[in-house]
Amino acid sequence: MNGEETGREFSEPRRRHDLRFGRGPRAVAGAVYGIVSVIAVIAGASHFDDSAGRVLAFAVVSSAVIWTVHVYASMLADSGPEVMPWRSVLIAGVRHEIGIVEGVLVPLLILLLGAVGWIDDERAISWSMWSGVVLLVLIPLFWLRRTGRSWVRSLAGAGACGLLGLGLTWMKVLLH
Repeated sequence: MNGEETGREFSEPRRRHDLRFGRGPRAVAGAVYGIVSVIAVIAGASHFDDSAGRVLAFAVVSSAVIWTVHVYASMLADSGPEVMPWRSVLIAGVRHEIGIVEGVLVPLLILLLGAVGWIDDERAISWSMWSGVVLLVLIPLFWLRRTGRSWVRSLAGAGACGLLGLGLTWMKVLLH
């Protein structure tokens, strides 16, 4: 066994990831992070009985800042010792961290419905947080099943992630 074969034993197998569902584990991780962060921001921003529009503005700006910092950190990590063009590193950083943006979309869209008056403010805020909890259950469930985990392990992982969302939702209740 040569050194190259030994290295392969411990390296992660290379798989082509399906582009229809998040483009791989990094995007799934980003989506979960995005959902958790936006639920926390909504919980913190909505405890003053603000309108859905104000909570939406705060959540959008906060999510944009979080995403930008992640893209920047990804750019630094990917630039490495060799000199790479910043444009290539920026594009790679955006691709690596797009899951964060994908994760915040549903809760922000629900807040937008409240901001434009299609649903009342309190319901929009509540539904946006609950949509995040539902996504925190569904994303790990589907991802773990797709990667070959058993139903029991997939449900356990989805339940653990859902509990995190419930904890953040409970934080809102405590703040009120």
